[in-house]
Amino acid sequence: MTVVMPEIIRVGVVNFLNAAPMVDGISAVEGIEIVSKVPSDLIGSLEKGEVDVALASSIDYQQTSMDLGILPVGVLSSDGDSLTVKLCSRVPFKNVTEVHSDSDSHTSVALLQIILHDLYKIKPTIIPTDIRSMNTCDSLWPETVLIIGDKVVSSACESEYEYTLDLGQAWKQQTGLPFVFAAWFCRMDVSEILVQKISMLLQRQLAFNKQRIEQIASAHASGRGWEAPLAIQYLTKHMQYDFTNSHVDSLQLFYSLAASCDILKEVRQLQILGT
Repeated sequence: MTVVMPEIIRVGVVNFLNAAPMVDGISAVEGIEIVSKVPSDLIGSLEKGEVDVALASSIDYQQTSMDLGILPVGVLSSDGDSLTVKLCSRVPFKNVTEVHSDSDSHTSVALLQIILHDLYKIKPTIIPTDIRSMNTCDSLWPETVLIIGDKVVSSACESEYEYTLDLGQAWKQQTGLPFVFAAWFCRMDVSEILVQKISMLLQRQLAFNKQRIEQIASAHASGRGWEAPLAIQYLTKHMQYDFTNSHVDSLQLFYSLAASCDILKEVRQLQILGT
């Protein structure tokens, strides 16, 4: 196995409010280089060797051809209402024939297909859409749209659409499990020493940040279109960050259901590093 020994550890992160408790402060650590992208782009950064570790979309663990391990030092998850992964429609969901889906996250699109198949027995056409480039939500928006991230709050689309569905809540009701939107993936050609170093750093930073959630929420909220009280509620009530056995179970079930819906051709076994 070829061992990569970079002078610095390159860490791919998500520039969303929900990731702030996992990544706030790590850029100040010597030997760490931060690469900030949307979730769907981070798997490409891992594949191209641009980063060594990334907080990437959970479905990409299965869709990539490269060998990856999972660092069990934190997870981007909801245990019910996610608040920031919303399906919005002007027609009842059972009548939906196509969905303009936010292209920022592969995982949310896969989850959408599973939920619609299981709850409504439908398989609508998925139309990748750059929601970020669209103006404030209005009558010109598509009939049915999937929105993720801070845009759900800043676009205020619930007033425009009669029917809304939080996919995190739908998953919880269907399975009784939390849902894993993103996890820390690591290239398997990174040395064991560096894996241990970054694992320790991420674990310690998350533990530290959980003690100052209000400060983090206030610092990151306004620039992303959030009111501070809602941001605090979001980070403390809606999001989960500790990687547990329930999250492993959820990932395995998610991948199994994705395969049954023909989203995945096959399901590879999870490689959880350090266990």
